[in-house]
Amino acid sequence: MFHLVPYLHFNGEAEEVLNFYKDAFDGEIVMLNRYGDSPMKVDDDWKNKVIHSRIKIGNNLIMISDSYNGNLSVKEGNIQLSVEVEDEQKLAEVFNKMAEGGKITMPLEKQFWGATFGMLQDKFGINWMFNREDVK
Repeated sequence: MFHLVPYLHFNGEAEEVLNFYKDAFDGEIVMLNRYGDSPMKVDDDWKNKVIHSRIKIGNNLIMISDSYNGNLSVKEGNIQLSVEVEDEQKLAEVFNKMAEGGKITMPLEKQFWGATFGMLQDKFGINWMFNREDVK
């Protein structure tokens, strides 16, 4: 059995991202390790940054870290995280929380394929798609 686990890299704001996603998704941070706790030599201003973390969202897991100084993370590309939400009210609630400080690229709307769907880029530059299959 396989589990696909996205790993997101940030440029020093990983802890802020973790807390934002925790609040938006009602998630749980299950691991948080800092560069200063590792055996590698790091600059003093980077010791409190996140070297590795895990956040549990429902039955899903996302790993998050800060890219080390000089190895800047690029957020542009062809990857979007897609979230299936069963409850219509929860869909709107999470979508709106995730859009705070970011930008909605496609509002939540009923679609021709029989779902409510919307897209956004969160305030950290990560692209998300939200989908709820309409119940007949």
